[in-house]
Amino acid sequence: MKELKTDIEFRNAFFIMKQLRPYLEEEHFLEAIERMRQNDGYQLFAWIDDDGQYVMIAGLKFQENLYDRYHLWLDDLVTDETKRSQGNGKKALVDIERFAKRQGASKVVLSSGLSRKQAHSFYENKMNYGKKSYVYFKKL
Repeated sequence: MKELKTDIEFRNAFFIMKQLRPYLEEEHFLEAIERMRQNDGYQLFAWIDDDGQYVMIAGLKFQENLYDRYHLWLDDLVTDETKRSQGNGKKALVDIERFAKRQGASKVVLSSGLSRKQAHSFYENKMNYGKKSYVYFKKL
């Protein structure tokens, strides 16, 4: 689990992020990452194989509110499509949970799109995450 901090590291992570968010353009991604890092404390991490290739990335931030208290919000968790179903997701999520605990977080919280059935199965059946709410939105 390596925190990414440089423009070149963010550019290297883009091809994996685009697999989950295909609408993203690289320049918008880089600009958004910088804003989120400055304004929200967003951190981007990568898991890197022995050949120096990014296997997966995770974007997260620590938040506090009255219902989840101080927690880690997991914005993005993406495994390279060529590296899925090899235990990488489980390893990364365990790393993230340990990181959150060391930072004093009471829990890890995330949202997963309704259509992402495989992800839901992974979170619920392999990682013991529970569902607690729906997330609503309204475009403005």
